[in-house]
Amino acid sequence: MTQPAFTIFIMKTIFILALMLGFTSVFAQNFDNYTPLTCSGKIPDEFTTPSTKKYKSEIKKLEKNKIKKRERREREQFALESSFVIDDLLQSGLVLFGDPISAYLNEVAARVVAADPSFKKKVSIYALRSTAVNAFATDRGTIFVTLGLLAQLENEAQLAYILSHEMTHVQEGHALNLFLEAKEIRRNADKVAVYGKSKFDEKLLSKNRYSKQLESEADNKGLERFLRTGYTTDDLASVFDVLEYAYLPFDEIVFERNFFESGTYHLPDDYWLKDVAAIGSYRQQQDSLKSTHPDVSKRREEMVSRLKQSAKSGGTKFLVSEERFNQARKMARFELPDMFLHKSLTAEAIYIAHLLLQEYPDNAYLQKCVAKALYLQAKYKNDRDYTLRSSWAETEGESQRVQFIMDTISARENTVLGLRYAWQQHLRHPDDKELTAMTKDLFVELGQYSASLSDFSENAVTAAPAEQPEKEEKEVKKTEKKRSKYDKIKETRKKTETETNGWRTAFEDFKHSDDFKTAFDEGQKIYAKNKQHADYLASKKGVAETRKRLRDISKHGYRLGVNKVLVVNPFYLKLDARKENAIQYIQSESGQVRLSDIIGDVAKKAELKITQLDVAALNEGQADKFNDIRVLNEWFSEQLAYDKLPVTQGVNQAQVNAVADKYGVDHVLYTGVISLREKKKGAIFSFALGVLYPPLLPLAIYSAARPDYDMLYYAVVFNVKEGTFQTIKYDYFNLRDSDTLLKSHYYDTFLQIKAKPAKR
Repeated sequence: MTQPAFTIFIMKTIFILALMLGFTSVFAQNFDNYTPLTCSGKIPDEFTTPSTKKYKSEIKKLEKNKIKKRERREREQFALESSFVIDDLLQSGLVLFGDPISAYLNEVAARVVAADPSFKKKVSIYALRSTAVNAFATDRGTIFVTLGLLAQLENEAQLAYILSHEMTHVQEGHALNLFLEAKEIRRNADKVAVYGKSKFDEKLLSKNRYSKQLESEADNKGLERFLRTGYTTDDLASVFDVLEYAYLPFDEIVFERNFFESGTYHLPDDYWLKDVAAIGSYRQQQDSLKSTHPDVSKRREEMVSRLKQSAKSGGTKFLVSEERFNQARKMARFELPDMFLHKSLTAEAIYIAHLLLQEYPDNAYLQKCVAKALYLQAKYKNDRDYTLRSSWAETEGESQRVQFIMDTISARENTVLGLRYAWQQHLRHPDDKELTAMTKDLFVELGQYSASLSDFSENAVTAAPAEQPEKEEKEVKKTEKKRSKYDKIKETRKKTETETNGWRTAFEDFKHSDDFKTAFDEGQKIYAKNKQHADYLASKKGVAETRKRLRDISKHGYRLGVNKVLVVNPFYLKLDARKENAIQYIQSESGQVRLSDIIGDVAKKAELKITQLDVAALNEGQADKFNDIRVLNEWFSEQLAYDKLPVTQGVNQAQVNAVADKYGVDHVLYTGVISLREKKKGAIFSFALGVLYPPLLPLAIYSAARPDYDMLYYAVVFNVKEGTFQTIKYDYFNLRDSDTLLKSHYYDTFLQIKAKPAKR
């Protein structure tokens, strides 16, 4: 072994040992009392280094290469777009760092690199908080492995192969190749017969077909790299089973009715699916035209064929640690219910929690995930502005039973089931503030269905509404326009909801307890108060008051009476419609810094206390603030999805409240600016008119030379603890986003936030 090679060997060995010694202690996770993953330690440089700096570094590298002018421009554009897009992902809060899973992934990657001297690239591996079953690599050596993928794998050897595959994408520059091929496709779109008059989405699908060759190359070269390691090839072909059945949960266990049923409570038979669809039945019908990768079965066949040709034998499924793999995979699985809840996929969250509860039947975290899912589903069902998409027919396996319940259950039964489950968890964990808040809100939701606990008895079944004679039906049609929307809703509810004994016996176990009675009565009071307020707003007097208030807002603005706010990730985007690539990345990044400075300066002049949280402004020692931003951004995304619902607790409301308390605020401001330079329309016509009629020529020249700008400005204030919000501004201007314009609008915004409400 030569001296340089020996030195590299020693360095890699030391690196592996350091990783093994350094991260063993942090890997311990008490699954009986699971706490979701967060980022910790120092924020990596690539998270905080400005994208512009990274882009300029890539340009310097290109200057050393002798390439054609057009290819150089395209490579520069790729460097520009990839730098900013990757950084957007790194700063999104979806990427974990300093966590035990990412540490483990890097250890496995180090094993692969140590076995392959030909691999010269530096790679960083991160776990990605996503339910998708995927892994992907960037041109600069960053590899992301989703928690959804890790949750599905069987052993460390499979993970090592996936990392070997992604390292090939890095080493061969596949990200750049795909970008250049996409450019060529767009450039010659009219010349390529396969496109014809295809729509935009079809062109994208055709473009992605070019990645099939790249995927096959990564399969083959990745396998060569993998074969140099000490891992076994025994289960390698099963990686393609993971890909083929990625749409299924990580396990298939019968979902029994007793998961929701106990004592006197039984789900109505109408909500129970007797037989489930066989695995593969629906998917096989739908996937033939959707795949953007080579056919999985063909990739598996090629893998098996190449393995037969190789001289590789022996090896092990685990080089780092079987225990470490099982721990990492289990953590990934425990993260799934929470991630599904953030996407409002309630059935998926419940079934995954059900799988994990088989091993941890008393796990408070999993039980609360189920309670949150039922709570969220009830909120959606009870809001008549929402139409939930039914997807149970597209689901396969045992999880279809849960999806069928969520799709077909009535709003009343859903509310009762949600309250029953949440109350049971509340009794087990009376100090849990999230469970307390959910049960309180569900008691309010119950008010629209029951005014007395006496309704909840087997003997209280009401008769179904009698059918009207044909003559009466004609009379109803005549008066259809006179009835209000709410009358129609009530009538529809009576006709469509199945009257069963299910919901009536749901509270038999605890309806006689004083705590339950008190909570029920309190929910009735709040519901009655809310209904009274809604009825008042619909009355003539209420409508008049609303109009008066709107006039007052128009004249004086919103007066929130808030003295301190938390400003989270102020957003700035620069667009230029005249250019092929409309997003101006460099100007957007510099504009973000400028916007943050303006907000800080104007807040001082308006005498409004603010704290700004911006990922781009963090230093390496502020991982806690990085986590705070992630929590608030997730909450913000939820509230945008729930904006038409009544006050709704966030999925992780306790974390949100903790962040608010940390900064001493109740209110969070989300604000941003989008600046657009438009294409100049009619400039040639104006100039031609000026030539034909000389007196108009100066005006035509001025009009042609003067740029057209548009600006969108928004500012939304949320009370994160109450779940309410107020849109202070959402304005569109045919103006450039000058400092003067921005300062004036922020000053007005801050005054509205700070001004004391008018006395009523």
